[in-house]
Amino acid sequence: MLRKIIFLGLVLLSFSCEKEPKNYEINVNLDIPLNKRDAEIFRMEGRKKIVQDSALTDNGKIVFKGSVETPDIYYILVDGIKGTLPIILENTNMDITIYRDSVSKSLIEGSRENDITKKYMEESKFLTEFNNKLKDRFQTASSNGDSEEIAAVRASYDSLVKESYKYDMGFIKKHNDYAFAAITLERLTKGKAITEDESQEIYNLFPERIKQTRPAKSAMEFLKKDKSKTKNTGKKGASDVSVGNVAPDFTGFTPEGKPLALKDIKAKVTIIDFWASWCGPCRRENPNVVRMYDKYHGKGLEIIGVSLDKNGQKDRWIKAIEKDGLTWPQVSNLKGWNEPIAVQYGVRSIPATFILDESGKIVATKLRGQQLEDKVAELLN
Repeated sequence: MLRKIIFLGLVLLSFSCEKEPKNYEINVNLDIPLNKRDAEIFRMEGRKKIVQDSALTDNGKIVFKGSVETPDIYYILVDGIKGTLPIILENTNMDITIYRDSVSKSLIEGSRENDITKKYMEESKFLTEFNNKLKDRFQTASSNGDSEEIAAVRASYDSLVKESYKYDMGFIKKHNDYAFAAITLERLTKGKAITEDESQEIYNLFPERIKQTRPAKSAMEFLKKDKSKTKNTGKKGASDVSVGNVAPDFTGFTPEGKPLALKDIKAKVTIIDFWASWCGPCRRENPNVVRMYDKYHGKGLEIIGVSLDKNGQKDRWIKAIEKDGLTWPQVSNLKGWNEPIAVQYGVRSIPATFILDESGKIVATKLRGQQLEDKVAELLN
């Protein structure tokens, strides 16, 4: 009798503990009967395209078969259909319907990872819609030359960025057992949207199988290389220029070729403004900065502009200074994104600002538009 019970237990165990599939089969249906057209699944590694699978359309149908080591973000491309369909490829059977005139509305069924991706997109839809509204407002304000509206839009955009960050962090913490969470972590880490500690915190929440995915490994490898680069070059990174620290000194060259150091700037409030003649958002922001400078310079405000123009663009840099009416000190080593001052301050996107008090301490960063002016007014009052 005991042997029968043991045998029955083994039988039940074999049914209840299903093995994870080792292969995928993707059945794609197009809403048009394309025949003998090339179709492929690929992913991007930097600028390198890596094809995972390829097939020919058969009267509007495609079948992909294969396997992946771990789930990851891929794209489906079909000759005759404009655009690509992003999917998280995992070892499971999927049914996909692609609409020729609206690839973004295509249906993906049978995939745990793509179900959670859909949930993310649906729940964050309000952020996307708000962003689109801000784009429309900004275009209208730019066309009308409405500087106050432009400043208001920029302030709203900064709030949107913070809300998006908050949503992403909450979502991947809640769904940390999905590869989608690792993919999101990679995006946030490489985009410097979160700190090193926050990246590590999220990674530590992942179960082992998620830690073994390419995006999770990539995020941690990026942190490792970033730390190593800072250590080996001796250049100061973002951790040295956080709010509360004294701004590290630097020296650049003015358009006349004369050296100028940050310590040479004496003011109650100093703004370090990273920009470039080729940077559209920087140039659009300049009228607001000029207006603020004219208003508060006499009360103790000074600005030092640091340009990320590169060698061969000196004339463009000088013309942009003149055209935009930038009357405050300007420096550059004309090395583009390798500008030593930008590297020292951890600048990876422009425009970027660092606001210093009279003692040289950093009191705020990344402020633009009305938020920047409000901070300056607060410090000078």
